Amino acid sequence: MRGGVHRYAAQASLRIDAATAEKSRFRMKTLWFFNPGQIGSMNKVLIISTNAKATEAYRKAVSTLGSECEVAKSIEEMQQILRNRPFNGLILDVLTAVRAPHKDKPTIQRFSEIYPTFRARWDEKNRKIRGMVLGRSLDKADPLGAFLEMFCRHRPARVCRVTPRYRIHFNVLLSRDANCAEAQAEKTVTLDISRGGCFLISNQDWQGTKTAWVRFRDIPRIPPVQVEIRHFCAWGHAMQVPGIGVEFQQMDPLHLETICRHFPISTATDL
Repeated sequence: MRGGVHRYAAQASLRIDAATAEKSRFRMKTLWFFNPGQIGSMNKVLIISTNAKATEAYRKAVSTLGSECEVAKSIEEMQQILRNRPFNGLILDVLTAVRAPHKDKPTIQRFSEIYPTFRARWDEKNRKIRGMVLGRSLDKADPLGAFLEMFCRHRPARVCRVTPRYRIHFNVLLSRDANCAEAQAEKTVTLDISRGGCFLISNQDWQGTKTAWVRFRDIPRIPPVQVEIRHFCAWGHAMQVPGIGVEFQQMDPLHLETICRHFPISTATDL
């Protein structure tokens, strides 16, 4: 009976209500992504599990598949690790997620939206790792191996840096050219913004591009701002807004303060 309850709980945890996920996304702070190495190098995942047997099974499987891993035994530890060291993805034990305190569940959801997340279940009877990635199909014979190859190996490892985010939609010109001429630039808006950077809605292909320039049309006295692309989400991927997460580079402090004057405190989001 107990095994049946666990299986039911695990299956239930794999289903996430789309409306809940959408609401949680707008309660987040901006999490800036840093790439410490080259895409395609050995990847590293964080295992979140309080189940010793499952943890050991996940750890051995990850090692066998040629990847590295660390283990977080609590949601608080998960947050601390992710804010200090880079990872390509998460392996979330579903029973750990089910048994987590209610206050931790929104945090689990938010980090699952930021990192590629494999929701894993250790099948003790058959000695197999089962699991899934929400909204995607994986090889049933080796779902963990498929996850590491499809979602982690060819993406940059990320460290979370947290700053207050504001839901302000500046009209901007986005360009690969430093002049940011209006005729050639993409006309778009910021989805959200912080002191460190912003997310820009874009339908262009930014894969492999490191640098761009942004001109704030609503603040004409600020020259084009150089930005470093930290995260790219292509159109049609994972039901997310297409665009790029960027970090401001070489911005004059006075210009930054001019932008920050448009940040009404009431629109700040919380993690």
